[in-house]
Order: sequence, then structure tokens, then C-alpha cells
Amino acid sequence: MALDLDGTLLTSAKCVTERARRAIARLTAAGVRVVIATGRPPRSAMPFARALDAGTPTVVFNGAAVVSDTSATAHVRVLNTLDPEVVLAAVARLRDRVPCAELALESATGWFVERWEPAAAGSSLRLDATEPTAIGPIERFVDDGAIKLLARHPDLDAEHMAAAVAGLEVSATWSAPRLLEVLHPAADKRAALAALCREYGISADQVAAFGDQHNDRGMLAWAGLGVAMANADARAIAAADVVTASNDEDGVAMMLEAWLDGEDRPRDEERRRA
Repeated sequence: MALDLDGTLLTSAKCVTERARRAIARLTAAGVRVVIATGRPPRSAMPFARALDAGTPTVVFNGAAVVSDTSATAHVRVLNTLDPEVVLAAVARLRDRVPCAELALESATGWFVERWEPAAAGSSLRLDATEPTAIGPIERFVDDGAIKLLARHPDLDAEHMAAAVAGLEVSATWSAPRLLEVLHPAADKRAALAALCREYGISADQVAAFGDQHNDRGMLAWAGLGVAMANADARAIAAADVVTASNDEDGVAMMLEAWLDGEDRPRDEERRRA
């Protein structure tokens, strides 16, 4: 089973409910492999993975990397990095076509921002409470380890900004409406999960995946059962087979409990896609 974090397993307060923890613990005790699949970097994804104690790898950076386990010495296996010239081209496009966008870069060596205002509330580029590795023009930090370029605009949504990098050798997606994420074309939650399933000898039709955003569409369509949250983006819902309650209504726990209790159909709070 694959679980997205933000907007899916996590509530709007960025926490996992006790109800969800119990349901996931029951699943793992029954031998089900539970994998977190998130756009987050390891530094902000792994505290949740460790708290769930599922004992499985964690898909991070939208599938561009996989963390081997939940231990403090876990290995981060980077699957896809961006060519430096491609990153520079994307930065130039964004500066030209979305001139007020804030830019940030995730790499194998850290994360970098052009501005850092830790006291400012609501900035999507404040990816977590950890201070960035360095601050300055993004062009200074482009190297062979570049994993993800991010852009945020105060007025434009991610889909609008994605048009600026169209035609480049990148994948443009988002896990929040105003935060564009630019990655290697092969970086995808679906591809990372498929690779893990091959290692475990699990077929796609044995997988259930939960998600809510544009970056979850591939894994929702690929999984034997794709479950979208009631708060999901319309494209995520279109890719899914089932819609459960929202993240703030414990939609993940609701669905897991139905399975664990042996129900053969979604509860009334859920509906199947027509």
C-alpha cells in the first residue's frame, strides 16, 4: 500500500491521527507492506515514516529518490537527477516568464533558496523548519546532484508556471496549488513504486495507493486500487478508482478500517468512480 502525506494521510495541521496510526499498525501486523510516497525531501518525510514504523522504504522527491529504511543511518538512493544545463534553462525560463517567482533547489547535497524568511508565515518555499544549506541565486547551486527545482508565485498557480518550462527535458508537477516542482522526466511516484514492487515480487494489481494531488495521478492510475481523497484535485480523482473522505475526516483510516473489518465495498462516505 502506498500513502501520500500532505493532503492525504496528514491532516491540515500536518499530523497523523491516532485513528490512522492504529489502522496502519493493524495492516502492517497483518503482513501488508506500507510505503510512504511523497514529494517531500527525506528531512521532512522521514519523521512521519519513523513514527509509523512500517519497516519499508520511503519514496521521496516525487519518486526521484528512495530512502532505504527508517533508521538514522538510512541510505538515500537517488534515482534521477537533473542535468545542470537543463536546470539553468528552466531557471532562465522561469525568470523570464514568471519574473516574480521565488525559486529553490533540492539536491543530493542540500537545499538552497534565494530568500529565507523563517519568521514569515505561509511561504510554500519554507519546506520545513530546517534552515537551508545556503542562500543566494539558484544558478550558484546547480550541480550534478540537482534533484528538484521549485517555484512559487504569490498570484499564479503551479499549472500556469508549468507552461514556462514546457518543451524542456523535465517533468513539471505540483503537490500544492502554488508550488511548481520541476524534476527529471523519469522521476515519478509510479515508477519508484513499480521498482519497489518488482523487488518485493508484488504486481500492480496487488497495490492500493492513496493520494490527492497532481503528482499522485500516475500512481493512482497504476495501482490496482487508486484511492483519491474527497479534497483531491479533480485530475487525481479522475485517475482514481475510489474516492474516500477528506484528509481532515480521516479518509485513509476510514478506508483501511473497512478493509480490515472485512467489508467488501466502500462505506457510504466513499464512492466509486463512474
